[in-house]
Amino acid sequence: MGLGTALLVGGAGANTPAIARQNPGLESEIQQAPALQPTRPRMLVAQAEASGEGGPGEGGGAVLGTITEFRLSTNDPTAFAYDAKSQVSAYAALVHDTYAATNAAAQALNDAVAALQASPTDETLSAARAAWLAAREAYLKTEAYQFYAGPVDIPAISADAPGGPLPRLNGWPVNPAVIDAILADTAQSLNFRAIARLNTVEPTVNITTGLHVAEYLLWGADGALPASAFAGDEGTRRGEYLASVTRLFVNDTGALVAAWAPDVGNNYRASVESMDQRNALGRAFNGMTVLIGYEIPLRRIGAALFPANKNFQASPFSDTSEVDNAASFAGAQAVYFESGLDALVKATNADLAAKIEAGFARASKALGAMDAPYARFLAPASGSPERAAGEEAARALTDLARDLRQAANQLGVLVVVPGM
Repeated sequence: MGLGTALLVGGAGANTPAIARQNPGLESEIQQAPALQPTRPRMLVAQAEASGEGGPGEGGGAVLGTITEFRLSTNDPTAFAYDAKSQVSAYAALVHDTYAATNAAAQALNDAVAALQASPTDETLSAARAAWLAAREAYLKTEAYQFYAGPVDIPAISADAPGGPLPRLNGWPVNPAVIDAILADTAQSLNFRAIARLNTVEPTVNITTGLHVAEYLLWGADGALPASAFAGDEGTRRGEYLASVTRLFVNDTGALVAAWAPDVGNNYRASVESMDQRNALGRAFNGMTVLIGYEIPLRRIGAALFPANKNFQASPFSDTSEVDNAASFAGAQAVYFESGLDALVKATNADLAAKIEAGFARASKALGAMDAPYARFLAPASGSPERAAGEEAARALTDLARDLRQAANQLGVLVVVPGM
C-alpha cells in the first residue's frame, strides 16, 4: 500500500475502527468508521522475508513508515482530556539517552577494532568480540524507536533525501559469500562510503554493512575465526572492512543522537515535543507495539518455526541469537515504564493497566525460556518443548500488543500493527 491508501485500524472504541488516511503534510483528525462486530483474536505466523531488520518491509514499510497522523476522532468533546507533557518529554529523553549509549558502545567497538588491526592477537580479538556484543545489545534496545518514520527509518525520497540509516545498521541474515567476494576483490574499495553504496535491501538483498557484517568478520562462518585471520595481506583487508563497518555504525548512531538531542530547537526531538501530544504519544506507542506485536513474534520467532527457515536467526556467527529478542523487548518495555506511559494508562483504565503489566511479565518470562542454544528453536519438531516455547513467546507478545493497542486507543491514539 502506498501513500493515500486508506487502512482499517483500531479506533477510539473497543470495536470501533477508524479510517487512517496517510497525509504526511497535515495534522487533520482521523475520520471514524462504522462499528464492526468483534472478532476472535488470531495468532498469525509470518513466513520469513528476504532478510530481517533492514530488509524488505522492516521499519514499517510503505504503510507504517508513512503514517504521521495518530489522533483518533471522537464525538465526545470531553474525551482524551489529559496532560501527557511529562510522558512526551520522558520519551524523548529516553530515546536520546539510549541512542547515546549505543553511540558510546559503537565508539568502544571502533577503538577495539583499531587495536585488533594494530596487533592481531587472541587478546585483541577477544576484546573486539566483547565490544561487539556490548554494542549489539545497546543497539537492540533502540529498536522500539522505529515504525513511525522517525530519524532512523524515514523512507528515502530521492538522492538528496536518502532516508534514515536503518538499512545500514543491523540487517540480517548476512550472506557470507557476499562478504567473502568483497574481501577477495582487491579492486573493490573498502572505504565506508563504498561499502555503504553496495548495501541494498530491495529488490535484491545484499547486506554489506551493519552489526552482523561486523559479527561475521569477527567470528567467521563457523564461529571460530583465529586472530591470524587479521594478519597478512588478506587479514589487512578483513581489518579494513571491519573498521569501515564500525566507523559507519559510529557515524549513523551519532546522527541519531543529534536528531534527539535536547535544547536544539530545530531537530526531530524539538518537533516531537511541540506537536499535539496524541501525535507524539502515537510515535511512542506504535514503535513499542509494532515491535512487540509483529516484528519479534512474527517476523523473527514465528518465521523461524517453519522448516524452510531452519537457519533464520540474527546472530549465528557469535551463537548469541538468544540475546536479540530479549534485548529488543527490554527496549520496548522501557518505553512503557520509563516514559510514564504506564501511569497514563492506569489513570485511564486501571484494570487494563494491570493486565498490561502482567502481560509484560508473561512475555519476559516466555522470551527468557528461549535461551541458549538458540538453534534449537529453529524449525523445531511439532509437539516438541522448543516449538511450544516459541509459540508461547509469540502468543504472549501478540496478546500484550493487543492490550497496548487498546490502551492507546482509549487515549485517542492510533496504533497500526500488521496482521492484528
